[in-house]
Amino acid sequence: MVSDIFRKFNSAQEVRKTYDNWPLWFLSLMGLQFGGGSTEIKVNGATFLAPNNTESWGIADQVWRSKVYTKHFSILANYRVLDVGAHFGFFSIFAAQQSPGVKVVSYEPSTSTFEILRRNLEENLNQESSFAFNFGLSDTCEESIFYKPEGHDASGTLFKENIGHTPAPIIKERVKIEKANRIWDVFDSYDFVKLDCEGSELPILRCLGEQVKHFRYIVLEYHAHPEDIVRFLLSKSFSIVEMVPFEINSPWNAFSHLGMLYAKNDNFQALGS
Repeated sequence: MVSDIFRKFNSAQEVRKTYDNWPLWFLSLMGLQFGGGSTEIKVNGATFLAPNNTESWGIADQVWRSKVYTKHFSILANYRVLDVGAHFGFFSIFAAQQSPGVKVVSYEPSTSTFEILRRNLEENLNQESSFAFNFGLSDTCEESIFYKPEGHDASGTLFKENIGHTPAPIIKERVKIEKANRIWDVFDSYDFVKLDCEGSELPILRCLGEQVKHFRYIVLEYHAHPEDIVRFLLSKSFSIVEMVPFEINSPWNAFSHLGMLYAKNDNFQALGS
């Protein structure tokens, strides 16, 4: 009982320290959304536009409070960061703010989500440090259907079978998909790679093949086949630092596995400049 109260007190203190407009976090937690369909999340001098719901604050918590992506690897000066499945740009902006000279390349297939991403990047980063593209990455070039439960933009996926049973309507959006090697159009090596693309992680890695050796660190949220991802990375001179499985308790999520994977390239050598 006492430890529970202490934990909740610490959590409340963290929220107040993290967000400049922290009262909105608590109101959202109680299901009280003021100001219409969109809100602003203010953190560390940045202001993010996002849908006015609990999910937006939850994603911000992952990046800014829990720091799940930088749990094992810091983002150092002049790092080149790849953000695949950039969503509203929370991690892209977080990464760019970690050290001087960081450059971030972001990919997001959904046009509606990309518009929020683009606005957030323009509001918070300069053009020299940010590159954003409105298409998804996989192992093929095509137009595809992107599925997402209404009100849950972060759960959008190319794989309809991964959408579970939910009373929420499923929004279908036609999106552009490019082969993963398009990432080399910007830089020829990346120091920090974040993959959160709702089931496309393995196709992206396989498409890149030997070129993944030009990644220093990989942090990905796996949604299926974690053993295949591990096997692939081990064959490319990566070591697995940690795997953290998540409990799957979302009614709209039918992925067979879900969790975080942290991998380090034991033979990384940066290319180009």
